[in-house]
Amino acid sequence: MRSDPVLDPHSALAQQARAALQAGDALAALSPGEEWLLLALEEGNDAQRAQALLHLARCDRVLHRPGEARARSELAARLFRQQGDAVGEAGALSVLAHSASTAGHHEEAIEAALLGLRLAQSRGDGAALVVALQDLGACHVWARNFDKAAEVLRQAVDAANASKPRLTPLIACLWLALGSLLAYAGEREQRGQLPPLGPLEGHLINARHLLAEGDAESTCWWTLMQTMAQIWKGATAYAQPELQQTLAQLPEQERHWLVALAGWVQAELAWARRLWPQARRAAAQTVTAADAVQHEPLAQLGELIASQIEEQQGQPQRALQRMRALREREARVRIASLASREATVQWQLDARRSERDRAQLADEALRLEKLSMEDPLTELANRRSFEDHALAQLAGGGVVSLALIDVDHFKQVNDRHSHLVGDQVLSEIARLMRQHVREHDVAARLAGDEFVLLLRGATEDIAQQACLRLDEAVRKHDWSAVSEGLQVSISIGAAQRQEGDTLETLMARSDAAMYAAKRERKSAAMADTWLTDESEGEGDSPD
Repeated sequence: MRSDPVLDPHSALAQQARAALQAGDALAALSPGEEWLLLALEEGNDAQRAQALLHLARCDRVLHRPGEARARSELAARLFRQQGDAVGEAGALSVLAHSASTAGHHEEAIEAALLGLRLAQSRGDGAALVVALQDLGACHVWARNFDKAAEVLRQAVDAANASKPRLTPLIACLWLALGSLLAYAGEREQRGQLPPLGPLEGHLINARHLLAEGDAESTCWWTLMQTMAQIWKGATAYAQPELQQTLAQLPEQERHWLVALAGWVQAELAWARRLWPQARRAAAQTVTAADAVQHEPLAQLGELIASQIEEQQGQPQRALQRMRALREREARVRIASLASREATVQWQLDARRSERDRAQLADEALRLEKLSMEDPLTELANRRSFEDHALAQLAGGGVVSLALIDVDHFKQVNDRHSHLVGDQVLSEIARLMRQHVREHDVAARLAGDEFVLLLRGATEDIAQQACLRLDEAVRKHDWSAVSEGLQVSISIGAAQRQEGDTLETLMARSDAAMYAAKRERKSAAMADTWLTDESEGEGDSPD
């Protein structure tokens, strides 16, 4: 019997949260989503933090809490952008566009929707393109930019029909119809009468044929708009029962934007039947319901309808009060929108500054890492770096030799020529070492005048040849250019790795070989001195 794989904590919480949201229970999806976010914050995991924030923003959107959805989706979009996650960023921008639009911050909403559209276009994802076009069209509808909204939403319809597999254009058709409704209400306010309803009826017919591909909310949305069209055509006798039936089918949630839309339809029906108290109450209900879901465009529409009803009823002072309330709303939203844009610009400036800071910190980290692994005088690898390379080489097996190098009589160099000259000697030896090792070998300074070569793939004979070449280069170097009368030599001991060697045992055999070479060099020097003395003695003896 095969058991399911154990999920890590992030995946388990994400699975639980998303399953609840997909089942339509946004409230149940909040708790695991918040735990998911808390875990990501504790671990400093920005990728999981972005995903958790997007999930919570989607819950807020379903629960009609655009303020919370906007804040979370905006932060999620920033985090996704920093990580180069285009899919996640597009999802966050979709929620941001919707929530900013319902708050009445139309410039911010359209900007977010446009960015989401560009991401969808660059990815070549047909489904994402349809969603992005619908988001942008909806933003233009609430911004009352109806011509542009119609243009974008028709593109969404075409994209949905052209996609493989085909996607339903129902939502785009519903937005087209709602855009027409709002446009007609605006024209009536300006001209005193409604324009011909042909385009609206065409959108409603197109949407009706697609209702089977939608859900109960889409059907309720369509029915409210169809009822409005009947009211405006004068068919109030047909509209009354349909409206009552639709009100009974409104979403069970206490707060829903369709409740505000239904208030508008009720106000229009009462207005058409000259039932002024009912019309006034329904217009006020539209504002109250819109405020409950923080839907500023519908709240402003409710104030406008209330003003028109008061004017039709012959109450100019009340109509003026309603218009003042509308203008005050618009001013508050405008100020809030400017403050939001200021905050966004400041964040962008901070983000750019942070990018520069991160780049500088990365450069500094690399510099410090280099310093921690490099001898500052000779710019060779230091002891720590050498040991890391050597241990890795020994653990990996294979042929490797190690050569320890010591500068002969280095104390005398410092005493006779100064410590500054001594440092120059060490730097020159380091330069010669770099010239006489292969690219994949490691030359390092252990301490003081002690150096080491790690010769990868070199047998002891090959290592000895390399050491002889280095020894000769040091002896033939023009040391008088460093200091007059200066002479420098080195002693080198090489050893090949043997079975069972540790770094300590290999270095010990190399060290023994180096001191053997040093003794040999000292004995040779003493022999040369004795022969020189003998020759000079023979020359001075009497004939």
